[in-house]
Amino acid sequence: MTSWVLHEAECISVLRTLANRSVDVTLMDPPFEIEAHTKARRSLVDSTQRRGTRNSGKVRRIDQPLEISFPPITPELRQAVANECARVTRRWVIAFCQIEAVGAWKDSFEAAGLEWVRGGIWRKPNGAPQFTGDRPGQGFECLAIAHVPVKGHMRWNGEGKHGVWTCPLDHGAGSGIRNEHPTQKPLALMLDLVDDFTEEGETVLDPFAGSGTTGVAALRRGRRFIGCELDARYAALARERLGAEEQGLTLSAARAGQLPMFAGAVR
Repeated sequence: MTSWVLHEAECISVLRTLANRSVDVTLMDPPFEIEAHTKARRSLVDSTQRRGTRNSGKVRRIDQPLEISFPPITPELRQAVANECARVTRRWVIAFCQIEAVGAWKDSFEAAGLEWVRGGIWRKPNGAPQFTGDRPGQGFECLAIAHVPVKGHMRWNGEGKHGVWTCPLDHGAGSGIRNEHPTQKPLALMLDLVDDFTEEGETVLDPFAGSGTTGVAALRRGRRFIGCELDARYAALARERLGAEEQGLTLSAARAGQLPMFAGAVR
């Protein structure tokens, strides 16, 4: 049995084909609200790419954010995704979101019959500052964390630690490729989340797979993966990355023609 599948399709149509309780954990990065699609709120600039200070006289080098080609989430899509994820998932359902949307995801999760747990934080220590200097910068994203109702205690691997994951932006460096998706998450962050919320051998679902980072993290930790991606460019990239990972290679190594040290190895 293959360890992963990537559907090139709209996620709701795929989710409706999955059986009840057929995946263990849903870990997704859906589109954000309209504010996050503006240049004022998004940037892929790493602080290590900037040179000089305001008073140094040197010119700062600032990379332009990648254009977001997909539309922002709608209340209708959020509820439909919450409904289907609540049906197909056995344990955790987790969605990245901006801080303004935590309450909306809480409402949608609860309306779908999930138990709300709490909001989490991904802190970006090298996130871009507020270049206008007239307000605080946006140095984090949130996670909306819910669980299928259970009797007794929920199970996770983080023990008593806080729901705060500190991980720098790496612009694809840790994934073996440069960022090719406008909201690509660092591989190290997704590995931490897979470690904390899933068990070896479980199946991880990502209805908004993008370039496949969640799937790469799942395979690397010995999990199975189901992903959906509507954009053909990103679906092809995700499949390429997942195929390389299944061989124990990064995408850059696979593209360079390297052979895996051990056939079928998963790092």
